[in-house]
Amino acid sequence: MADTESGSSVELDTPVGKAKIKGSDANNIATFATLIIVCVGGYVLYAHAEDAKKSGKEVAIEMRDSNKEVAKALRESQQELGIILKEVARAQRESNCLLSLPPERRSGQNAETCRRLSQ
Repeated sequence: MADTESGSSVELDTPVGKAKIKGSDANNIATFATLIIVCVGGYVLYAHAEDAKKSGKEVAIEMRDSNKEVAKALRESQQELGIILKEVARAQRESNCLLSLPPERRSGQNAETCRRLSQ
């Protein structure tokens, strides 16, 4: 009887030597190569996820610290604004007091009186 093969075979000529791969062997090699690619891809994704978590935590810490600095700066500017607004209100009261007087009485003693009343 004749020896019949099911499937195809491939012959490779390399500098190291010749190799003959049958169809079922090629299927096994392709399956093994696919398994290796899937494993390497899984590892890369896992390592990326860990790095992303780590960098995410670092970013969160930096954001928290910068938010504290911004909040402190806003509080200081708000306090300064409060002082400025009080001074503006005092100056407006003094001006209103002076404007309520006739023009000839707006200087000297009356101006000092308006200044004291506005505080």
